[in-house]
Amino acid sequence: MKKIVLSFIYLFCFLHSYNQYKVDSMCGAKVNLDKSGKLLARYKPTIPGAAYVKAVQLAVDFLKNCPLSSSINLPLYITHCSMYRDGKGGFVGSSWPHNPIVVNGGLVQSLAIDWRNYSGDESMIDIARNVLDHQIKYGTTPANWDWGSVPYASSEAGEIIYDGASRFDTAVTDENKGRGDGSYVLECDKIGEMGIHYLKFYEITEEQKYLQAAIDCADALAKHVRKGAHGAGGLEWKSLVLTSPWPFRVKAEKGEVLEEYTSHVVENLRLLEGLVRIKDRIKLSSEKLAAYTNASNIVWAWLYGSDGPIKTSIWKGYFEDIRFDPINLNRVNNSPMEFARYLIKNPANDTEINTTVPALIWWVKNTFGEKGMNAINEQTGCYLPMGSHTSRYASICAMWFERSGDNWFKEEAYRYFNHASYMAQPDGVVQTGHNWGDEIWFSDGYTDYIRHFMEGIAAVPEWAPAGENHLLKSTSAMQKIKYSAKNISYKTYDASAREVLRLTAKPVTILVNGIAIKEIKSTDKEGWVWQPLAVGGVCRINHSKGCLLYTSDAADE
Repeated sequence: MKKIVLSFIYLFCFLHSYNQYKVDSMCGAKVNLDKSGKLLARYKPTIPGAAYVKAVQLAVDFLKNCPLSSSINLPLYITHCSMYRDGKGGFVGSSWPHNPIVVNGGLVQSLAIDWRNYSGDESMIDIARNVLDHQIKYGTTPANWDWGSVPYASSEAGEIIYDGASRFDTAVTDENKGRGDGSYVLECDKIGEMGIHYLKFYEITEEQKYLQAAIDCADALAKHVRKGAHGAGGLEWKSLVLTSPWPFRVKAEKGEVLEEYTSHVVENLRLLEGLVRIKDRIKLSSEKLAAYTNASNIVWAWLYGSDGPIKTSIWKGYFEDIRFDPINLNRVNNSPMEFARYLIKNPANDTEINTTVPALIWWVKNTFGEKGMNAINEQTGCYLPMGSHTSRYASICAMWFERSGDNWFKEEAYRYFNHASYMAQPDGVVQTGHNWGDEIWFSDGYTDYIRHFMEGIAAVPEWAPAGENHLLKSTSAMQKIKYSAKNISYKTYDASAREVLRLTAKPVTILVNGIAIKEIKSTDKEGWVWQPLAVGGVCRINHSKGCLLYTSDAADE
């Protein structure tokens, strides 16, 4: 009798372990769990990381053959924020206002940088060029306006021209009243977000029009940066208005502020500091250099000041269709996570980074984690789990594991990436979230989804496919990259850069500008380090004296 009871208890515990996830299926697929009841990925669940490239490949292939707008004959992602299945095997754009900067900038990062580097697919350049050229031509303010020559963050659904979203100008329903950008309204954080992608595309192509577009964005930001009551931003106690170095929403023509506060200043920092970094190469004037440096200094002082978000945790002000929030009740996850990403890549900016970054990760997990799931909700104003935000959180955990070596963060990244993998369906449709419904967003489903998986694989190279050669990441923009059967050759914008590659075999030769560099034990100096894995290994390169690289594996010799 005792044996039967014990067996029953064991069986109960065993079955219970398989019922620890909140749902049994997501996006048309049964949820996979391991023996301890923890979430596995949608595709090839027994091989860690295999689903991540699969999800990205499905998303990329869909974008390469994106359905066209029936009236304008442009890819739907140029004219619409989202789409629906039309019931006839095709897709139709939604009527909701578009968010072009998030989509267009995201296409540069996800496709022209991350996927092109990984795959060598040069068609990614054409996709990125098309959306950037469209933004410049049809989505930029007049040069003589107060906020002149800068990009619009929103537009009308289905329209070629981007100039704000008039849908909200006369909204009278409770759902839309006081919500979203109006006509000719800018979001100041998106100026930097578009500007940094103009700059990155310039570094890839060296086409001057993209550099000029980036400089125009930086000029406007430097012109309008402001100091508040406590030095940079701050709380104006008399009016109880919390300010930031730039407001969130402004009218472009005359500069009237519509919403004062945004914590999302990291993209503006990336642009300003990115231009300063290459100042000599682009012959940046001393006046612009001083203006950009001054603006950056103001932002850093505010971020860590008594009224900045590092101290207050008022991470708010990003989404273009959210209600106006003058008393700053809403909270978002992407602002602290993208700032954490910047710190990890630029650790010298925070001497307490080992405290700051884990604190940001835990704040997002505690604030936006979906109970019973490895998923992250978008914002308190739209508290629903989404693939893009879940994969963002996972990517930061993966990057922090790479820096810290703390396996808790690797495990966290693994489980949250596993959840996000379910959003990618076999036909390339990437659902916004498992319970989002039929609307498929280009930002959440594609441009803000692909790049997080690629960052995660680059941080944990063992998740890249074994038996294949891939460039996983570089600190420099990649001007050329070519994959051959036994080697990879590429050209970086910067002579000094670092790369991480997953290779099938240890290299025999790595040439930089035709000169072999040495295998070394640490990438602190010029050379390369080899880390063997069960199949092939990881090659980390540090080069400082050239930008033309050639790697050859043993089978090529």
